Amino acid sequence: MYLGRILAEEKDLSLDGEAIDGEAGVLLAQQLRPDVILMDVHLPGINGLEATSRIKEQLVETIVIVLSVDEVYRDAAAKCGADAFLPKFSSISDILALIRRLRPMKAMPAPD
Repeated sequence: MYLGRILAEEKDLSLDGEAIDGEAGVLLAQQLRPDVILMDVHLPGINGLEATSRIKEQLVETIVIVLSVDEVYRDAAAKCGADAFLPKFSSISDILALIRRLRPMKAMPAPD
């Protein structure tokens, strides 16, 4: 299932934007200033690692979770400033749990 559709179904999360390449991701992050970004390593143009580095230079408070099918990018993601790395084959529940654990407290909804 498409991750955007899953996020849209979560009451405490929202999908504010999607980028088709690394450069667009950097520009979108600057405009939207999201709490959390899910970043694919393999993007057209500048890759997800370079995009992560650029985003974290400007938006230190934004959480960036890098996703890749290849674990060899784990260390590179950390060096680029990523806050976490997840294999793309992670379960949806693992992805959602990590987002909820890492997102800034200001983004969390007030308890009922």
